[in-house]
Amino acid sequence: MARPRLVSDDAILDATRQVLAELGPVKLTLAAVGSRVGLAPPTLMQRFGSKRGLLLASAAQSPLIVLREVAAAEARNTSPMATLRDFALSSVAHIKHREELGNGLGFVQLDVTDPEFRAHALAHSAAIVDNCVRLLTAAQQAGELKPDVDVPALARLTLVCFNGALQVWAVNGWGSLTGFLRDQLDLLLSPYVAVA
Repeated sequence: MARPRLVSDDAILDATRQVLAELGPVKLTLAAVGSRVGLAPPTLMQRFGSKRGLLLASAAQSPLIVLREVAAAEARNTSPMATLRDFALSSVAHIKHREELGNGLGFVQLDVTDPEFRAHALAHSAAIVDNCVRLLTAAQQAGELKPDVDVPALARLTLVCFNGALQVWAVNGWGSLTGFLRDQLDLLLSPYVAVA
């Protein structure tokens, strides 16, 4: 009979994301993740096969994290536009230092060069765009967004704004990340907002 797992895979993957923010994918080790959750590297090898397997498992969760964050933002808001803004800002609220974001952006190299990581990155982007389309459509129906807005195009542009703001802030560090992102989203969305 197998022993029960005292540390869930979700807890391990949460720790992996924390270590990624601190060290980046190149410097991340199974030992660093294991020490975070009280497991030996061989235990992580048994569960995930390798460091690559652990990173792939972490990447596979990213679309699910988007869905959870959107659902949490919807629970806090009644306005679709407020939900969209809340989702974007709350998803980066934990990032306080440029180095954390820079280490996370190190993952982009894997997303570009490795087909398995790319598939997860595409699923992550699709989750963001699909939810932006849904929220922007709801905003249009609620009269918060102009009726002639090309919603799919604006959803893609929102993703570009979000990702671009993260990269620009990682280099420049202008104010807080949430403040910088908020300002960029406001500049992007304000021409499309319906006048009350």
